[in-house]
Amino acid sequence: MAGGLEIVEREEGGRAHSSEPEGVQLGASARLARFAAKVFLPAGYPASVSPVTGTERTEDYLRYQIFNALQAFCSALAGLISSRAILEGFGVGNANASATHALLLTVLQDSFSRLTTIAAAYLVGPLLSPEAKSFRLLADLANDAALLLDALSPRLAPTPALRTTALCLSGALRALCGVAAGGAKAALALHFASPPGSTGDVGDLNAKDGSKETVLALLGMLAGSLLVPHLTTPHTTLFVLLLLLSLHLLLNYAGLRGVVLRTLNRQRLALAWGLHRTGAPHTPARVAALERLLARPSALYDPYTHRAVGRCTLGSSLRAVLRGEGAAPLPAGLLGAMRAERYVLWFDRASLSFSPPPTPPAPATAPAPAQEAQAQLRPGAVHLHICLREGYTPADLLKAWVHAAEVALLLQQQQQRIDKGAAEVVLAAYRRLERVFPGFVEGLRGAGWDTTGVALLAGAPRTVIVSIGGKDLPDYEARKDV
Repeated sequence: MAGGLEIVEREEGGRAHSSEPEGVQLGASARLARFAAKVFLPAGYPASVSPVTGTERTEDYLRYQIFNALQAFCSALAGLISSRAILEGFGVGNANASATHALLLTVLQDSFSRLTTIAAAYLVGPLLSPEAKSFRLLADLANDAALLLDALSPRLAPTPALRTTALCLSGALRALCGVAAGGAKAALALHFASPPGSTGDVGDLNAKDGSKETVLALLGMLAGSLLVPHLTTPHTTLFVLLLLLSLHLLLNYAGLRGVVLRTLNRQRLALAWGLHRTGAPHTPARVAALERLLARPSALYDPYTHRAVGRCTLGSSLRAVLRGEGAAPLPAGLLGAMRAERYVLWFDRASLSFSPPPTPPAPATAPAPAQEAQAQLRPGAVHLHICLREGYTPADLLKAWVHAAEVALLLQQQQQRIDKGAAEVVLAAYRRLERVFPGFVEGLRGAGWDTTGVALLAGAPRTVIVSIGGKDLPDYEARKDV
């Protein structure tokens, strides 16, 4: 008691404390577990991480951290085996080896690594946050490939050019891993530190993750110090390394499968729409179970057949879409029906076959009005383009991508693409979208999705449509400098 008062307090993590003497004292193991939780888990855990998604409770942070710890341990062991192979290749233990040669080779490898870092950041930088799970797995694939090349480098010593190429490629892959893993881990950390209805601390979460990785790397090196001396033959070394790398990738895949992201990227939005249009639940957990970790970002998937029914390029140039051999003109009726939208949806020229308008009969008194050429769809998966208008918003991106997904799913159901006019399909999907899209957005919010910070457009579009008018293609679009 404190002055005759019983005081009960609760921590952010949910643990309650009372001023009354505790009847049961914590044992040494319980005190150690509590101390470890404070050292390695974010402050306020579990309330400060993302355990809740809509009406479903999904402890994705703890599950991911368990698998992440196991894969880091396997990676540390594999890295130690690879490091021994590199030292052997540099001539450690060989009296004829040259330190200068080893230094120059290291400089060459480091040069390739740094150049790859710059190129990778330029090429895939905008995709790292929207496709965080995919690039997290790709980073591990690149890292494991680099470890394998390092381990094989001593066997390539009789061919110096081949060994040098392998080491330079290894450095490039390791740099690619650094770029992809860094961006993907930042996006995942932001997800874990942003639970619905609460706010976590990204800095504290990253610091605690760094502490865990340090301990696991140390344990891996200690275990590797016991393991490596027993790997005395090349075949045994390669077998153990392949086993560790396979286990490393399997654990990474299992950990990422359990991450339930609430931000909408292109694949997740298309899957959510495919479920919604049939009345099925489209919660983040349900979509995460269907999501492909290694998928083309532009692909449109059917959630039931798990097949790609088409693909769509977001932020295309309308001039480029309408230009070139085989390109059909944009129907005026389509532009008129969608004049209120801040985007234009149309097919790639490879998905269309151009048919000229029918020749009108000879006029008796006055010439017949000009007729538009008809664009028919070819068999096969369609390729769509979304061209954005000036002043577009995240809500416009959301609607445009759902429109494209509806077109692809509608064509898959009809299975008669040659006989359908391209404009008719786009307009049919648009009319359905006008009826159900507001309810779909409300359903997304109710299911726990974040509809404000959509991660659909990677970077910025090279061009936006300023105005559409006339018949000259250069007047369709004005360039936007980004």
